[in-house]
Amino acid sequence: MEYCDSTDAELLTKIKENDHRAFKEIYKRYWKVCFLQLFKKSSSKELAEELIQNIFISLWERRQIVEINNLSAYLMSAVRFSFINYLKNVLQFDQYAEYKKTHSEIGANSLEEQLAVRELSISIEKGINMLPRKTREVFVLSRLEYNSVKEIAQKLKISEKAVEYHITQSLKAMRLALKDYMIIITFIVSALFCC
Repeated sequence: MEYCDSTDAELLTKIKENDHRAFKEIYKRYWKVCFLQLFKKSSSKELAEELIQNIFISLWERRQIVEINNLSAYLMSAVRFSFINYLKNVLQFDQYAEYKKTHSEIGANSLEEQLAVRELSISIEKGINMLPRKTREVFVLSRLEYNSVKEIAQKLKISEKAVEYHITQSLKAMRLALKDYMIIITFIVSALFCC
C-alpha cells in the first residue's frame, strides 16, 4: 500500500499498528522542515541531525502511548523542546566542569559541595566506563574534547553516520547513568548562581 496520499491521521493510526512504511512516510514528510528549524536554531548540521534522529526515535518508541491530534504541531513542539533540553544539558555540563575546575583549584568549597562534586564525578566516570569501547571513544572526543563529527570520523577512521550513532547511544546511556544525580547537578548549578 502506498502512503503518499494518506493523511497524517491515517499514518498515525498505522504506526500504532507497527507499520514501518507509514513511519517512513511521516519521516519523509517532516524531516526536512524539522532539520531546517533545528539548523536555524543551532547553526550545526550535525546537532540538527542528531536531535531530529532523537525526535523520530522517540515518536516511534512512544507510538502506542502518545496521542497526537496535529502531527505538524507535535513535531514543531518536539523540535523546540529538543533544542531547549540540549541547551540545558550543555549549560549544566559546562557549568559543572567550570565549577569543578575553579573550586578544586581554590579549595574553598564546603565539605557538602566537595562530596556532591566527588559523587557526581564518580558517577560520570562510571557512566563513561560502562559505554562500549568505540562509543566511549566517540563520547570523549565529542563531549569532553569538543571535536566535531567530521574530526572524530577522521580520527577513528569511521563514517560520520557511525559517529552520530555512537554519540546518540552515549548520550542515552549517560542520561540513564546520571538520572539519579540530577539533585546533585541542581545543587551544583544553584551554588554557582548563589556565589
